[in-house]
Amino acid sequence: MKTQFLVLALALFAGPVMAQLPDAEEVPPGAMAPSDVDFMHTADAANFDQMTIGNRVASRTKNSGIRSLAENVVSSHKKADDALRLLAGVKHVDLDHHMTERGQAEADEIVRRDVNAERMYVDGLLRDSDELIALYEAARQDSPDPDIRTYADTMLPALRDHRRQAQDLLARAGEGDGD
Repeated sequence: MKTQFLVLALALFAGPVMAQLPDAEEVPPGAMAPSDVDFMHTADAANFDQMTIGNRVASRTKNSGIRSLAENVVSSHKKADDALRLLAGVKHVDLDHHMTERGQAEADEIVRRDVNAERMYVDGLLRDSDELIALYEAARQDSPDPDIRTYADTMLPALRDHRRQAQDLLARAGEGDGD
């Protein structure tokens, strides 16, 4: 019954992301591999970082390309966050839903008037995308839990798309990152 409720809740709240995920298998509290718990905590913090920073940039920038990228990042990470929260419930993993120190520092920098917030955002997003892609690829490949592997595999296309969009913005500005 709990799994059926979870599937219904996932479908209603997480939309297209969860439509790609099969029924999650509930595990007893404390049964998750430590590496999977670490992954879930890291992904949770990254989602919160990206949503906060993206919202700040989107509300501040006049550049339509940057705004579009930030809105896309926020939307993707909101869906990922919704799916991860529901998955964490089935796996009995408590998520903190707090920003990282680095994320908080970047979010604070973005609102300063004496910085190039758009360039800072794109550069940070490229760095974060590389780190997140590596994290999610490792989870997809190495996790002993099939639900974690599926979650990671489902999120990877959005992470790669964010990176591509950021690279495209730099290339249009004549500042490609060489990749």
